[in-house]
Amino acid sequence: MPSPQKDWWDPVAHPDAEARVEEEQPTSMPSLAKPFAAFGAAAGLFAILALGSFRDAAREVSPLTPMLATAAFGAVAGMTLRRWKRLHSPVLAREAVILWVAIITALAGAASGGVVGLATWGVDGFARFAGGGAVVGLVFVPSCLVVFDAAKREGRGRHGSLVAATDRRTVAATVLAGISFASATQVPAVLSGNVSNDLAPLLQVALSLVVCLGATLGIVALQRRDRAGRASLDTVAKDAAWLDRAPAIEENDALPPAAVDLGIGAERWTRTSDANYRLSGRSDVLVKGSIADATVAFEECARGRHGSLIVASCGLTAVSVSFALRLSVFL
Repeated sequence: MPSPQKDWWDPVAHPDAEARVEEEQPTSMPSLAKPFAAFGAAAGLFAILALGSFRDAAREVSPLTPMLATAAFGAVAGMTLRRWKRLHSPVLAREAVILWVAIITALAGAASGGVVGLATWGVDGFARFAGGGAVVGLVFVPSCLVVFDAAKREGRGRHGSLVAATDRRTVAATVLAGISFASATQVPAVLSGNVSNDLAPLLQVALSLVVCLGATLGIVALQRRDRAGRASLDTVAKDAAWLDRAPAIEENDALPPAAVDLGIGAERWTRTSDANYRLSGRSDVLVKGSIADATVAFEECARGRHGSLIVASCGLTAVSVSFALRLSVFL
């Protein structure tokens, strides 16, 4: 039983403890460095290819430079979004979250654009490409916001649970959808034939097609993997009428190997037909968590992956149709 001090202990009296509590608050949210770095690399690469259809200067830029620069600043933006405690406050208005995500994304885009301009033309190209990078960053704000929201939801489930696994797959599917959207932005370049000076026209088109196709297939694979977790949850839901609450045990006690951790809720369930469950709760526990809340979480994630698949499919269709239209000119 916890000591009475833990119930009324005031962290203000212990400054170091308050700092530790604030520092540990966002740790339930997974790292955003890798997802934003991957998304940033795709956004930087395909944005410069897309701008090549409108600006001669963009066609002179090596695609590798914006890809690396945007990946680096995307990782920094992801770490900022994760560690900024104000964005994780439940009292912060949704409009404020959108505003701050937009500001951070625009700053990351401006910084990466400035680096590209500086590396290509020196000081003269810094301001021009920084402004263009900020505009491009604002274009990708909806995608960044969706990834941020999906990552916030990933922290709600206990490690190794069914909900944590489906949330993790939702984050991966969201990132893949953003990458597919980024690759589809060079459709104007495909239609106009104004491609990068460093890439052959067919190679540039093939790059978009491969990325869109890979993202679409990746999301489909994630959906197939999620069926096993949903099947386990459905089995538990069907047996809910035959389950009863097990005696409470310590939170940090390990569950038996056969038990299913749903990830949300601290309830523990056992079969009502077991006569010994009152004597040994841990040995007879079959399910831990709230079945209703886990079902809602799975349905929410399923809708998110379905939306990601639609975005990826639309990107693949747009690139394929634009390439077919471009080929028809020569046939």
